[in-house]
Amino acid sequence: MAEHRGHARRVLTFGEPLVVCVPDGPGKLHQVRRFHTSCAGAELNTAVGLARLDVPVAYLAKVGDDPFGEQIRRALREEGVDDGLLAASHRCPTGIYFKQWSGLDARTEVFYYRRQSAMAEEGFPTEPAEAWLASGEIAWVHGTGITWMIGEAARRASDALVEAATRAGATCSFDINVRLKLAPADAWRALLEHNAPRATWLFIGDSEAELLLGTARGQEVWAAIRDMGFVGEGVIVKRGAEGAEWLSDGGVLHVPAWPVSNVVDTVGAGDGFNAGFIAGRMKGWSVADALKLAALVGACAVTAEGDYEGYPTWREAMSYLEGQGGVER
Repeated sequence: MAEHRGHARRVLTFGEPLVVCVPDGPGKLHQVRRFHTSCAGAELNTAVGLARLDVPVAYLAKVGDDPFGEQIRRALREEGVDDGLLAASHRCPTGIYFKQWSGLDARTEVFYYRRQSAMAEEGFPTEPAEAWLASGEIAWVHGTGITWMIGEAARRASDALVEAATRAGATCSFDINVRLKLAPADAWRALLEHNAPRATWLFIGDSEAELLLGTARGQEVWAAIRDMGFVGEGVIVKRGAEGAEWLSDGGVLHVPAWPVSNVVDTVGAGDGFNAGFIAGRMKGWSVADALKLAALVGACAVTAEGDYEGYPTWREAMSYLEGQGGVER
C-alpha cells in the first residue's frame, strides 16, 4: 500500500499508461525503420499537464514489472507527478502503441497493443487512493471512458474509485473520450449514461456528441445530458479549431480556440485541454478563465510530436495569457 504523504490537496487522475513508439519521420509503419519512445495515455497526459501548471497531482494506474513500466515511472517523476499510487504487475506487460503519419495531409493514426496489458487484465488497486480521499487530501478526481472500456477489472476499479470520491465530496470530472476500437457506439452511450449522474464536470467532443447523442448543438447536448441525470456544474463541449463551450443552466458560454500556425501532432490536445481547465479551477479561476487556459494548453499540444511534449509550463502559460490581455481572476 502506498504511503500517505500528507501533501497539500491535489488532483488525482487514473487510467492506463502506455509507451508510445513515435516514428522519426512520415510514412506507413511497414516502411519506417527508426522510432523513439515516449510515455502516453489520456490520464497520464492530463497529470503531466497539471504538474507543468504547478498543480499538485498524483496518478493512479498499474503497469507491467518491465522496462516500459519503469520508463513510465521515471517519466512521471521527471515531470513532478506523484507516482506513489502506481502499482506493478508481475504477470502482465505494460501497454504500448505506435503512431503513424501518412497520406496527403500526414494525418496521425494510432495502433494499440494493449489487450493483455496489466490494466486491461488486472485493473488497479483503489484502496490507497480511497484512504487519501477519506483524509481529504484529494480535491479532484479525473478519469476518461477509456479506463472503463479496456477490461472488466478496470471497470470495477473505476466505479469503486468514483464512488469513494463521491462519498468524500471530491470534484469528479469525466471525459467520455470515445475509442471505437475498444467498444461500439452503443456501449459508449451506455457508459455516458452510467457516469453522467456522478460527474461534477463532463467533457465531450463535438463529434462524440453527434455520435452518442445525435446532436452537437449546445442546448440540445445540455438537455440530453441532463436527461441522463447530470446534476453537476457543467458540460464542456470541445470543438477543436472552433474552441469550446460551457453548457449549464445559465446557457452557453463560448471560448475561442488559440490560433496555431503549424500543427504537428494532434494526439494529446484534448487531454491537455482538460489539464488546463482543471488547473484553472483548482487555482480558483472563473469557468471562463479556466477555459481560456484549457484552450491554450490544447493549442500548445499540437505544436510538438508526442502526446504531452508541447504542454506549457505555468510560466509559459502566463506569458501567453498576459500577452493576450490576461485573465480575470
